[in-house]
Amino acid sequence: MLFKEDRRARRDAETIRKSVGWYMWTHDLVEVTGPDALALLQKLFVSDLSKVPAGRTKYTAMLNEDGEILDDVIVMHMRDGVYWVSSLYGPRFIDWAGAHADGQDVQIRLITYEHDMIAVQGPETPAAMERLVGDAASGMKRFAVREAKIGDAPVWLHRSGFTGENGFEIYCAPEQTPQVKEAVSAAVEAAGGQQIYTLEVYVRSVPMEKGFALKQDYKHMSPFECGLGWTVSEEKDFIGKEAALKIKESPRFQMVGLEFERESTEDISIWEKVYLYGVEVGRCAQAIYGYTVDKNIGFANIRAGIPEGTRVTVGPNGSPAVVVSKVFC
Repeated sequence: MLFKEDRRARRDAETIRKSVGWYMWTHDLVEVTGPDALALLQKLFVSDLSKVPAGRTKYTAMLNEDGEILDDVIVMHMRDGVYWVSSLYGPRFIDWAGAHADGQDVQIRLITYEHDMIAVQGPETPAAMERLVGDAASGMKRFAVREAKIGDAPVWLHRSGFTGENGFEIYCAPEQTPQVKEAVSAAVEAAGGQQIYTLEVYVRSVPMEKGFALKQDYKHMSPFECGLGWTVSEEKDFIGKEAALKIKESPRFQMVGLEFERESTEDISIWEKVYLYGVEVGRCAQAIYGYTVDKNIGFANIRAGIPEGTRVTVGPNGSPAVVVSKVFC
């Protein structure tokens, strides 16, 4: 059965796009504290985190010495001297950060299992959040974070998400999760929404339509090759800066979107080869069905300079596709 024929997946995608849905999916969380916490984070990440006050968060990237992305994360300035790093690869971040701490006075620890995260996403999110926390979420700008309560459960509200829609992420202690989930479910249903069940929808299909990639999609790429150059602060030092700026001047690759012309992409695995007139020009990072655009779509890392509209083939079966913007809707 083709992925696009999955009725539950289509319902879940339409709920996020047209109404409001909730799901539980906790990223890895790493807490960084201590007098030198900011200095270490400034060294590790490409953005200027000194400009992120307590109560604000920042999407950014971490590079290796070759200027290539190791991870893209959200750094959350929870309160003075306390930062959370939201990543899918927390233990790897801890190893990398520890290797570059250079005797700095900083404490780094995994706190993933101390928090559950529930996402509320979709255009009707404000109505659901008002029912859930009253005025506590009103006026919060995107990438703001603050403490609140749901019933008697302390929570953190983060105005963010991975769907391209209006949304919040709610963090709570695991022992409080049952009552928080019950309250979230009731508020979302009262706003006309429902729970989202399809992992492929909220992790891949819906985000991809809006151009949101996963860390694995940036393999061997610089921020300047995959549309993340805007995250880079060239006025400060960070690991990989010199190499990244060289790549900026002479990019090797570019991250693009692919629209497939066949109904199914089931024969396309991660990192299948992309061909132009039979010559390999890159790799397809991932492919999925986009329910909003009603097309099979994908991300590809291909040779720099190949323009949109170029026809290519993907994989050993020669699936035909067209190079397009990586933002599909």
